[in-house]
Formats: sequence, C-alpha cells, structure tokens
Amino acid sequence: MTEAMREAISRMDSRVRKSSAATPVARGKATDTEISTRQKLRDHIVARTCRLADAMLRASSQHIRELWKISNTDLRLLSTLENEESLPMVEIVRRALVDQAWVSRSLRQLEAKKLVERRADPTDSRSIRVSLTRKGREVLEESRPYAQWSEDFLLKGVDASRLKEQLDQLEANTQAMLTALQPFKKKHPKDKKARRPGMPGTHEN
Repeated sequence: MTEAMREAISRMDSRVRKSSAATPVARGKATDTEISTRQKLRDHIVARTCRLADAMLRASSQHIRELWKISNTDLRLLSTLENEESLPMVEIVRRALVDQAWVSRSLRQLEAKKLVERRADPTDSRSIRVSLTRKGREVLEESRPYAQWSEDFLLKGVDASRLKEQLDQLEANTQAMLTALQPFKKKHPKDKKARRPGMPGTHEN
C-alpha cells in the first residue's frame, strides 16, 4: 500500500468516525430505532447490485456457455463492440468495466473462436483496435431474443425508461469513481494476477 493510499484511507476513516459519532451505537443488539436511522450494509448500493448481478449471472452463465461456448464476460465484450466499426482496447475496457488484463485475455480467446478481429491501429502503432466478425455479430443476434425475454421478466412492475436513465447516471458515477481512485493504484499492479470476473469487486465469469 502506498503512502498516498494510507493517507487517503486515514482521512476517510476520520470523516466516517466523525459522522458516526453523532449517532453512537451501544454494545449488543441494535434497537429498531438505531437500525432505521443507520444505513444497513446489506442495503448498500454495491451490495445490492452485486447480489442482483450474481443471481442474474448464475441464471444465464450455463445457458450462454451451452449455446455459444463463451462466458458472460465474453458476451459483454461482444455487445460492447455492437454498432461500432472497431474500438481501441482501452475503450473496450472503459465501457465494459472489466480489468484490462482480463479483457486482453478474453479478446485473444474470442479471436481464436473467430468472433472478433484484432488489428494494429493505423494512427497509433501502440494501440490495438478490435472489431466484430460476421460470426460474432451472428452470436449477438442469436442472443437478442433471450436478452429481451430476461429483461421483460426482470422489469415487471418497474418503470423501465426511468430505471435505465438512473442506470446511465449510476454507470457515469461509477466511471467517475474509478477515475478518482486511479491515483491510489499500486505502482506495480502486475505483481498480482488479475482477479477472475465474478469475484467480489470484479466481474462475472
């Protein structure tokens, strides 16, 4: 952990302690009033979205793998390329919210399956651009009815247009948070293997 990260965590801890000091909690079981006035960690937005995502992934992963021999993350990467002639890898990472090492590994596997093509960027020799193949587009078209069915099922009783607007804002906020956390990344991120999508704090398999 870098010194800057330690200082940031220390400042955050100090702010949290100050805010919680106004509502001290006695030892033992919390009262109903205390529970109602404190945020339950189970209701934290990250906890709730992770639970929902995990449940949806369990429901779809086997189906996706049986039909197209790819993972949920693979399908997400393919859908990121939809309606795009091509995208640089860094932009795929940004849009898909998947670890860069995992994206690189997944794209190599998708290329081997003839679902994407990777080419050098003619305007930047350091960059790789990725595009869907005809076979990749066929996979997306085949998956569309299943995606529509699951969305219709999940959105019963929900204002779909408003939810999607809120999800757009939440995604933008998430991107902003990742940017804000960028200075606190370790100087040598390659020292540890990239976490497998689906693990806490990452993405699906």
